[in-house]
Amino acid sequence: MIDLFKGELLRFRLWALVAAVINLVALGFMSRLVDLAQQPLVVYQVASMVYAVAGALLGLFQMGSYRKPNQWLNLLHRPLHRLRIAGALTAAGVVVLLVAVALPIALVAVYQESLTPRVVDMRHWLLPIAAWLIAVSGYLAGAYAMVGDRRYAFTGFLLPNLFMYSQASGVAMLGVHLVAIAFLVVLLAIAFKPDPAAPSRNPLAVLAVALPVQVGAYFLAWMLGYGVELGWTVSGTHPLGMPVPPKGGYIEADRAEGKDMLLLGIDASRSPEAALWREQVALSDVHTRYPLRNLPVRNTLTNPAPMEFDDGENSVRWVFSHDRMRFVGYGTLDKRARGELGVGETRAAFPAPTLQYAAGFLFNANAAYQYDAGQQRIFERIRLPRGEVMASPPEPAGDNVLVLSDRAAYFYPGREAVNGLDLLQPLLRVPMPAHVGHFSRMDAIELLDGYLVSFTYTWGVWSGELQQPFQQLVRVDDAGKVHEVARRAIDVDLPSAYTNRNTWLSPVIRALCLGARNLFAANDPLKAKPERVPPSVLWLAAACCLLSLLAAIWVSGRQVHSTRGRWAWVVLCGVVGLPALASLWLLYPRREPLPVASPTLA
Repeated sequence: MIDLFKGELLRFRLWALVAAVINLVALGFMSRLVDLAQQPLVVYQVASMVYAVAGALLGLFQMGSYRKPNQWLNLLHRPLHRLRIAGALTAAGVVVLLVAVALPIALVAVYQESLTPRVVDMRHWLLPIAAWLIAVSGYLAGAYAMVGDRRYAFTGFLLPNLFMYSQASGVAMLGVHLVAIAFLVVLLAIAFKPDPAAPSRNPLAVLAVALPVQVGAYFLAWMLGYGVELGWTVSGTHPLGMPVPPKGGYIEADRAEGKDMLLLGIDASRSPEAALWREQVALSDVHTRYPLRNLPVRNTLTNPAPMEFDDGENSVRWVFSHDRMRFVGYGTLDKRARGELGVGETRAAFPAPTLQYAAGFLFNANAAYQYDAGQQRIFERIRLPRGEVMASPPEPAGDNVLVLSDRAAYFYPGREAVNGLDLLQPLLRVPMPAHVGHFSRMDAIELLDGYLVSFTYTWGVWSGELQQPFQQLVRVDDAGKVHEVARRAIDVDLPSAYTNRNTWLSPVIRALCLGARNLFAANDPLKAKPERVPPSVLWLAAACCLLSLLAAIWVSGRQVHSTRGRWAWVVLCGVVGLPALASLWLLYPRREPLPVASPTLA
């Protein structure tokens, strides 16, 4: 085994060194232009895709060179167990990726830590490990695609795609990487045998191989729904393609200007003041706010946005450090350290990772701050109540300042916000009528005696996570009392069977995918749980499961199964639905008919 491992390393040593040099040069060039540790999420996603593709190409090439029939038999007929042979080959591939991917990133981190004033936190030292694990997952998926049965082995590439949708962060994200790698190792171990096309007899192995096939069939059927949308677009019947969207629908609410949205809410009101409000809407400035979808989390490996801001007056760049929970400064001209910034005179640590917003304002999940360049200090201006998190940073709203939390809208005095640096106290609090995870926009105008506020909830309609979108209009008087003006239901412009296809295709697979997305993830107050689907969708799901069960009886009867195995598949298809039927058809070829002897003449 050791000799085989060494032989593979010698085989790929030149490729590993060339790839490492290219990676190091590219990262080094980029680090001269920007701070790689402070890039937005999309930059990390692109780099991850590059490393995953590089790993997949290595797996395809390495195993493809052995997959030829003669070489494959020669490889497996060594005096070693097949799993030890697989372990030697994959261990060599993992070491090659360690040199080509992780080592250059670690060297760049060492450069930034020792030769530049840039901030390098503990989380940044985990980036080489994360990139290496992503490349390894791509490598194992490529190796499995080449070694396994060509009819379904390509579904192993779905596992690295989990990283794009996972809600985990920091070390927990490394745990997600390891879970995906462990599953791919199991798949490769099952397929690494003299006849990869031969179905396994172990029920757990069959289930492990069938699971990604079923998830792949599920996503393929879900993606085909966009073909239906394309047909609607070509025929001119798609709501998104209409010059005037359907009245009372989600698309109308999404496209409407702030004044139009308020007028839609007023039209549903029976208040005697409705006519006066219409006139005020026409004459007033409408203040529209959209909620945040993500907040920075401490020790996360990536950034929602660069966590830095520049002080042009003093030629200082302040970069937030997750380790210190303070801003660390360095000169933009001389590149020398300029100390640390915390909150107030004591320079206390921030309660959560903090981002710049606009005009010197900073915010995190708990509060909003203002940087004063003259004093080079950060002052806390807005503090949310305990248990609430920031959903939209402070912005002017007429004479006042508007802030959204996950539970309410707050109006703060604008004059005090401009003329002072003290902690502001809210003038008005307007509770939100539903969870912020489904909240899409807020529109407000200032009245003579308060505010007219519209809350619109449409986020998640087309993904089936929100079933009953609505708009609620409220009036807030100067005393802070909230009066409901109107509440109207918003129509879903597409059929329910289309928006909820991710449920009726297979409720079991959908639950599995949601669980994988939230694996090791902490609770996010800005995310809402999916609403229950209508009963009609559940009946459609039951019909699909029944159809899958009946079809499985016919399909399995034309394949080679034991009696127990056949009926286990039938039950599985009845529980999981159409994706399980697709995996049954792909995993087991059709039984060859017995040859019929032809009559001979005596």
